[in-house]
Amino acid sequence: MEIGASSACFYPLETEKAFLHIAELGFKYTEIFFNCRSELKPSFVKELKTIKDAYGMNVVSLHPYRSFSEGYDFFSTYERRYRDGIDGYKRYFQAAATLGAKYIVMHGAGTRTDITLEEYADRFGKLNEIAHSFGCTVAHENVVNYAGAYPEFMFFMKKHLGDEFKMVLDIKQARRADVDPYDFIKIMGSNIVHVHLSDCDSEGHDCLPPDEKGAFGFKKLFTELHKVGFNGRYMIELYSNNFQDSREIINSAKYLEKILTDVRQGK
Repeated sequence: MEIGASSACFYPLETEKAFLHIAELGFKYTEIFFNCRSELKPSFVKELKTIKDAYGMNVVSLHPYRSFSEGYDFFSTYERRYRDGIDGYKRYFQAAATLGAKYIVMHGAGTRTDITLEEYADRFGKLNEIAHSFGCTVAHENVVNYAGAYPEFMFFMKKHLGDEFKMVLDIKQARRADVDPYDFIKIMGSNIVHVHLSDCDSEGHDCLPPDEKGAFGFKKLFTELHKVGFNGRYMIELYSNNFQDSREIINSAKYLEKILTDVRQGK
């Protein structure tokens, strides 16, 4: 399957068990969500690599568990903490190198920071330079109640950093921020490199397994991203209380695969 699934779908199942379960379901692409510091130990990452190799998996991205504190760690006026934050994230970069992951997903800072946007962009760029030395890229996600929730912020980052700035589009988070996801596509174009997928309904549920009963128009999403040259991966990212059985995730992937194939064939 070309559509992937995040290990976050099965939280609080332990990370290695969630990853193994995704592999056993037949997925070939995944995002691994790390959930504690000990999971960054080389021995644990090696365990994940053993699963990856045994099942022929492709680890597309890694998601740090300390995303809630990235504003504090990287985007405050306390310079020393920023340097310490970089040292801490080198562990993710090393894990990405071991697992072959292309992207590290960053939430960034909240909607209010005590540094300027120019300083924010410069720090992000410096962090990314270090990530590149390990063979990976930090990609900024749009998350409700964070600076990145809004297209204007992403546009500023793109303008300041150019093609070096990459974005993760999460349509669930766009819904929660009351932002049209197509506004991101319009201004970010091919700088979007990774997409988190989920469905919604008319009753306000915004993180459901994608299927024909859902309210979100995936054909339009795939079409618009195809137009701007998107060549990243689509990743189903749910929470375990949003579905009852793993087969729902498989059915979602098959449903999305059919739509994606139709879009690429111009149907």
